[in-house]
Amino acid sequence: MSSFYDGEGSLFVEAYDAFYAAEPPPMLAGDVAFYERLARETGGPVLELACGTARVALPLAERGLDVTAVDSAPAMLAIARRKAEAAPAGTRERLTLVQGDMTALELGRRFGLVFIAFRGFQLLLTVARQRQALDVMRRHLAPGGRIALHLFDPRLELLVGDGGAGHMMSGTHPVTGRRYAAEVLRCDIDPLTQVRWDLWRYTELGADDAVLAEATRQMALRWTYRWELHHLLKACGFTVEAEYSDFAGTPPAYGHELIVVAR
Repeated sequence: MSSFYDGEGSLFVEAYDAFYAAEPPPMLAGDVAFYERLARETGGPVLELACGTARVALPLAERGLDVTAVDSAPAMLAIARRKAEAAPAGTRERLTLVQGDMTALELGRRFGLVFIAFRGFQLLLTVARQRQALDVMRRHLAPGGRIALHLFDPRLELLVGDGGAGHMMSGTHPVTGRRYAAEVLRCDIDPLTQVRWDLWRYTELGADDAVLAEATRQMALRWTYRWELHHLLKACGFTVEAEYSDFAGTPPAYGHELIVVAR
């Protein structure tokens, strides 16, 4: 399957910051400050895998941190580079953008914090690929450093039947002012592999909600249960240090976010 975010200029790429950067949804509330705090505690520098359009990496660089941000999708990195070019010189100097696969990466340096934000870890559809990514994180981690992962804690009612098809979201791009809407048309669930395949329809809207462009594409995410993640991290040489259900530090809760910090 091609990446959901393939294709420079595609609706799926152009709409990303409209949905997640202008007014981040509640699930992301406080995540940039959370990663900044971890980075300062570990002393940096910072490595973000699956960085997308640099929604998190760029603000961290703006706040004075040395950030290397990696993504496999050239189209997402193209947007990240445009955003970086518009930033002050000091921010640009602190941000390094790299195209690469988070399961097979060798940068030749180590970092105080290595993290995968906003469910990027769930794009890894097999345990083998999850372990490869965790090995990459471990090899790039400085002594005493930490990793952080953000997943969702699976809600069982969304893993049966139609899986919550019909979910919708909308937003306005913070730079271009273009309006976008998206809807899950169908959800196919494979409980054996723990993968859900969501067929999304993205739409660009004009005046009076006239449809200017429309396209469909499928996104696959693998869900991982909380204790499964604990065992996976232990098998890959990590010790879980803290876990939360949001970025405010609330203890783990069923069906909320699953945010894990490990050494």
